[in-house]
Amino acid sequence: MANVKFYECFPTIISQFDYMPNDITFKNMKKYIKDARKNYKYHTKDNLYTISDFLNLRDIVLKYTKIHLEKLGMIYDEIEITGMWANILFKGNVHPPHTHSNNILSGVYYIESGSSIQFFDPRPQSCILQPKNIPNNYNSTILEFKSAVGRGYIFPSWLVHWVPATDNERISISWNIILRGQYGQPGTLQNANI
Repeated sequence: MANVKFYECFPTIISQFDYMPNDITFKNMKKYIKDARKNYKYHTKDNLYTISDFLNLRDIVLKYTKIHLEKLGMIYDEIEITGMWANILFKGNVHPPHTHSNNILSGVYYIESGSSIQFFDPRPQSCILQPKNIPNNYNSTILEFKSAVGRGYIFPSWLVHWVPATDNERISISWNIILRGQYGQPGTLQNANI
């Protein structure tokens, strides 16, 4: 057998976690989202991380974000949630392709499952030629992650994603994260303290 080394270059990390609050908190979260959404069409305000029934989820998000950042080898002073809101998609609704500008990490957590979230390959040239293949994480241009009640995903904010038409009501909580601390290398005139 040939002596071959494989390198995973420029990987994009998406992390998954599971968290199920107690029944009372879960029911209160769902009720709050449905009541708050009445003032908007598909989402709530982006301050859920300050609302009492969502404080445990906030803490879970921060806990798993730290683990995600350790995997990436990131150095920072503080993790800050810049927004957390709930989305409701009704049967047939789509959430078109988008990113979360002005943040480092974003995430989604499911209160009611529905369509999966799909992420697009961020390498613009990867789809120039696509030989027939057995789809996997190395050759796919779209990867799908199932929605499940109590499941969450953390991903880079710049990663384009969307939700195809859902077969039933889908309730998710999304958030954005920025890191406080040094960006870039000191003395390069390309650095900042954010």
